[in-house]
Amino acid sequence: MTLLLASGSAKAQLSAGSVTGIVRDPTGSVVAKASVTLRNVDTMVQHTTVSNDAGNYVFLSLGPGRYALEASASGFATKRVAEFVLAVNQTASIDISLQVGSQSDVVTISAETEQLDVSSADLGTVIATKQVNDLPLNGRNFTQLLSLTPGVAPVSVAQNAMGGRAGGFGAPISVGSAFIFPAVNGQTNRSNFFLTDGLNNFGSFQSTYSVPPIVDAIQEFKVVSHTDSAQFGSVLGGVVNVVTKSGTNDYHGTAWEYVRNTAFDARNTFLPKVTPFRQNQFGASFGGPVWIPKLYHGRNKTFFYFAYQGFRYTQDNDSLLKVPTAAQLAGDESSFPTQIYNPFSTRPDPANPGKFIRDPFPGNQIPSNLLDSRMVAFVQGVLPPAGPVLDSVGDNAIDTTPNHQTQNEYNVRIDQNFGQKNTVFFRYSAINSLLTTSGGLPGLVKQGSIPGRNWGASYVHTFNSSLVLQVQYARTTNQDNSATLFTHPPANLDTTVGFSSSFVGGFAAAGGHSLIPSPGINGYASGGENITNVPKATDSHQVSGNLTKIVRNHTLTLGGGFTTNRFESPLSYASLSFAGGQTGNPQNPNEPGDPLASFLLNVPDGANRRNVHETTRLGGLMSLFIQDSWKATSKLAFNFGLRYDRTFIPPYGTNATIGQQGGIETGDVDFSNGTYVVQKLPPPCTVRGFAPCIPGDGTLPAHVVVDPRGKIAHDTLTNLGPRVGFAYRLGNRTVLRGAAGIVYDDWAAVSQMAQNIEGAWPDIGQLIANNLNRPSTTSATPTTSAQDPFAGGGSGLFPAPTPFNQVQWFYDPHIKNPYSMQWNFGVERELNSSTTVDVNYVGSGSRRLNVGGYYNTALTPGPGDSQARAPFPYIAPTFYDRSIGNGNYNALQVEVNKRYSHGLAYQVAYTYSKSIDEGSSGWFGVEGQSLTDPYNVAGSRGPSGFDLRHTLSVNMLYQIPVGRGMRFSTKNSVLDYIVGNWQVNNIFTARSGVPFNVFYGASDLANTGNVSWAQYDRANLVGDPHSGSCPNGSAVGSVNCIFNTSAFAAPAQFTFGDSGRDAFRSPSFWNLDTSIFRQFPFWGEGRRIEFRAEAFNIFNTVILGTPGNDISNLSSFGKANGTANSARQLQLGAKIIF
Repeated sequence: MTLLLASGSAKAQLSAGSVTGIVRDPTGSVVAKASVTLRNVDTMVQHTTVSNDAGNYVFLSLGPGRYALEASASGFATKRVAEFVLAVNQTASIDISLQVGSQSDVVTISAETEQLDVSSADLGTVIATKQVNDLPLNGRNFTQLLSLTPGVAPVSVAQNAMGGRAGGFGAPISVGSAFIFPAVNGQTNRSNFFLTDGLNNFGSFQSTYSVPPIVDAIQEFKVVSHTDSAQFGSVLGGVVNVVTKSGTNDYHGTAWEYVRNTAFDARNTFLPKVTPFRQNQFGASFGGPVWIPKLYHGRNKTFFYFAYQGFRYTQDNDSLLKVPTAAQLAGDESSFPTQIYNPFSTRPDPANPGKFIRDPFPGNQIPSNLLDSRMVAFVQGVLPPAGPVLDSVGDNAIDTTPNHQTQNEYNVRIDQNFGQKNTVFFRYSAINSLLTTSGGLPGLVKQGSIPGRNWGASYVHTFNSSLVLQVQYARTTNQDNSATLFTHPPANLDTTVGFSSSFVGGFAAAGGHSLIPSPGINGYASGGENITNVPKATDSHQVSGNLTKIVRNHTLTLGGGFTTNRFESPLSYASLSFAGGQTGNPQNPNEPGDPLASFLLNVPDGANRRNVHETTRLGGLMSLFIQDSWKATSKLAFNFGLRYDRTFIPPYGTNATIGQQGGIETGDVDFSNGTYVVQKLPPPCTVRGFAPCIPGDGTLPAHVVVDPRGKIAHDTLTNLGPRVGFAYRLGNRTVLRGAAGIVYDDWAAVSQMAQNIEGAWPDIGQLIANNLNRPSTTSATPTTSAQDPFAGGGSGLFPAPTPFNQVQWFYDPHIKNPYSMQWNFGVERELNSSTTVDVNYVGSGSRRLNVGGYYNTALTPGPGDSQARAPFPYIAPTFYDRSIGNGNYNALQVEVNKRYSHGLAYQVAYTYSKSIDEGSSGWFGVEGQSLTDPYNVAGSRGPSGFDLRHTLSVNMLYQIPVGRGMRFSTKNSVLDYIVGNWQVNNIFTARSGVPFNVFYGASDLANTGNVSWAQYDRANLVGDPHSGSCPNGSAVGSVNCIFNTSAFAAPAQFTFGDSGRDAFRSPSFWNLDTSIFRQFPFWGEGRRIEFRAEAFNIFNTVILGTPGNDISNLSSFGKANGTANSARQLQLGAKIIF
């Protein structure tokens, strides 16, 4: 009988467990109206109920912990069930058989059945308190433990793969910690949800937690997926629910410090030395009953728990950079391995209509009259001078800007019991993180702050033994404010280079002043000034409730909730990008051109300007559900549920931002009919005098309409998700389980999608230009310079006459929530009183997945004007998100779990799986994207970017059995104290390599109008990439030859390549983290001092990372430029436990 008191969304009270069973007499008949009492061993809080006419009893909404059970009835002896442990999200099924006798007679038995879940078919693994506290964690970030769960792929293709630890709308991550942002059971990295104590702790923009829990304040946590309960939903992947510690009747606490520094670590293979750094992590926790002398003693009623953690990190930066040499800046490009060409000589090829030809630069020497002195001044002003070559990839400069982080975290929890009918808890969590780090170049410094708050309360009222009400409220906020500025900016750079004020000036966040743009030379160091303030990266309120009624052997739950979602962010920056295509041979892809030569000739490939105050109106999620958990027999349980989700996509802009760049007066393309939809109509430019405005007299251009609703997105109204599951007990040691259901994703990337149309026409807050200076039938030679890439001049920008030549991050106005049909079937077997093995087949079919990237490109590759071959020739190709993707996941998952007993605990999690999707494994065309043809999405079907065929995780806690009370004793108390109390802990992980593509990225070789960096034009496969040696003489598998580069060739012009999407794999991965403890007991039971030594990658194994996969980037193709793991790191710690 599964009951997890919860809200109507993924923010369910997942921490709530329950205890259920049937009371019987010696003949096996049910006993009605038996009195059953459940007592929390640590707080002495007890609850009493009576069995109903079917003999069933249920205790609801229980926190994880130690419990004891007692049952009595007239004419029967009292039966006591000895202490047992209830885990997070667990339904413990304990049947009680009463014996004839007096109630004063007491019979005590052990709780033998709570290991097996005989009530539901959820997939999930509980990570217990001792694992959380004792396993080695680099930087003490709990997400590392997510990989201990079957079905978790600890790789990420998402924009937030590192958690935003240095900013960028990120969660507050400690710089020196290991952070995992996984894919769960074949769903995208963003498709997970984070809860603390069952309350929303989700960072709605970055799709991870908003406030990280302090490890020493964690009671335990669980990752739940593929559930048969309709109380859970809103995400396709896993729900990560962390339960914090609460106080007990005894005062307990800890104090700790962990230290890392340069002397402890090994050198990374790709660096000349260990970068000097210092890291300290310290804190304390304390909890117990609330006691106010002479006023109040909360024993058995009121409990508190407080935790604080500080983090200090300083690293002396030694980042290697590649910058142009003095000879290169003078026009000597002779070191470039292939011929470069003069873009100003581009002309139609008379022998091949639709193609172009160019003249080569003899000896790869650019004539001085073609060198743009302004660009030389630009690069000399922002990049450091070149020094001697420092490594095999040509790095010749060093950035020594130090990194600093100061972080403080707090957690306070209060639990109150008002008798047996009313309980409430309140928790407040906060973090403040200050960062100073390099902006990518010497002298370019990024300073930021990432504060977060998460607090809430839960109230449970028990009307009687069969009716329970729960209500919840949670508040979650997260900010990410940063400024990246040159400490000593080059004097008068704007005027020296000649940048127009409409490109680099007038930034609101900079007080109307200019910012230095990033030069963006592909293959070289880059960085520019930007100001990113995100006062509302997450801004949500959660209100939810549910009512549970027990009717004989049915547990019926009806619930619902609403969680708000809002976003705000002023952004200011400008950037340029230079590619090789402008100086390459337009008829020979093996001569891809040199980005540096394109820069020196002042022929940019792209530009970006954002000067917006992003805002959204109120959005959110409303959910309703009904659930019936039916215990059909003592061996068979069913779960039936139905859930409805309604996502309110936050409409972009507010009325308060009318007339401001980035406000409500913006628009979006609807490619279903070729129209441009404006949210709110601004006045004519002649009236307002500045953007946003309608050019001319205010008459709308053809194909432009205004949405009368004042918003773009049309919410999906049909998200109904049925659930069904069963659990069947075969004897006392085996359970068969199965479940199926449909779940919808209501959170992944919703906030980011809402703000993507920021500053679009008739506004000018966001300007994007791609594929500049590419030869076309209208202009064969370059027409755009870096000084004024948007042709705005010095008098300011107004919107273009029509919206159809802009490039923006548009989305389908009728975009729908992704959904997944999920199923699983398995068997769990109890091997002994502490060990179980669980084997499951897990499958899913996901639909309406996001497919992004460029759209309205040419329908087919070919010569001539690509835009003329597009579905809507009057609309320029642009980014466009559609909910048309499909995905499938199939897996065998095996878990062996031994609970801690006799000094040993271990978990083994193995997954054999295959995850497939179409063209994208994430969002917006930048997460696992490789869509060759936007009109044939199925043609880019292949392994997901996070597909790992094999994953294995083994963790172990082992107390060495030497010393007093152990198997091996010296029989001498002094010697036992000296040699005893040692513990060893390990986490071993192994997994297959990560998928990747091989593509041609120098130019739009197929001539469809797509952006070349999108990996859309994959290379031709002409040989075996896994054997032989590379042309440079290196053997396959070595640093400079991960795969045989001769096995690939650039596709012919006007064609797509034939190699498959994600058809190749990086090297396989394995790692062992180990810790060893020595404990010194003092002053009685439960008090000890603990010294720890932890080693991460203890054998210092080098696992090469994903190699360079752009066949046109000759300097990096096929070479590893880093490792998939860190070199060995050591962490020392000390802890006082009392």
